[in-house]
Amino acid sequence: MNPVEDPVLAKPANLCCLKGSIHSGEPAGKIVQVGGVDTYVATPDEKTSNGHVLLFFPDAFGLHINNFLTMDAFAACGYLTLGVDYFAGDPIWKHSQNPLNDPSFDFQGWKNEHMSSTDRIAAKWAKDVEIEYGKNGKVKFVCAGHCWGARFVCTQLSKDGICRAGAIAHPSFMNESHVFNVNAPILFSVPDTDSLFMPEQRRRAVEIMTNGKKRYNMQIFSDVAHGFASRAFLSDPYEKWAKEQSFKSFVQWFDFWLSVA
Repeated sequence: MNPVEDPVLAKPANLCCLKGSIHSGEPAGKIVQVGGVDTYVATPDEKTSNGHVLLFFPDAFGLHINNFLTMDAFAACGYLTLGVDYFAGDPIWKHSQNPLNDPSFDFQGWKNEHMSSTDRIAAKWAKDVEIEYGKNGKVKFVCAGHCWGARFVCTQLSKDGICRAGAIAHPSFMNESHVFNVNAPILFSVPDTDSLFMPEQRRRAVEIMTNGKKRYNMQIFSDVAHGFASRAFLSDPYEKWAKEQSFKSFVQWFDFWLSVA
């Protein structure tokens, strides 16, 4: 589709995607290869495991400490969690520890280099995950995506995807076709003011989902910025609460839809 036929709902990733806080902690997972792609695996405790798999599509920071800790948290809630390195070993943090304020870092060039390749890698990776982790036929898949990863959640909820439910936070690179093609329950978790996902486009997304009789929910947080679910300033009590509430909503969404699937 050309842009006239497929209007943009969430704009391409921009400098707002680089803002926020870098969190601290010790990742509990490990990096393995799935279909030749580096994959972070966060494994739940046997006593709490629900037997299902969560595919995690990260923001532009890729396999990075904030996302490691988020995936570990999903695992603590019972999901075997797999995070894809669709930047093929070239996330932004490999170029700069402070990309927002580093004049030597060419964010636009980096973004353009990875735009089409991440689509290709994500699509193949999901199929490889299904082959490797869905062997017994009893495993159900869900997916979560922040920013750059949002459109891949939509893809995995389409007729060609493998997931029973999905959730996205502060999306980028999302067109109307992504939402039109969603066939499984989807949750949106967004700030009330986001230059990438403006209120008019947000309303259009709701209109598409409503008219298409899709199963959806949209939670909107005031006074947080794009990236709040990934890089909230945890020293700010409200930002910390919003991040944690968004995470809990993802888990509750997955738990509910898998219980009735």
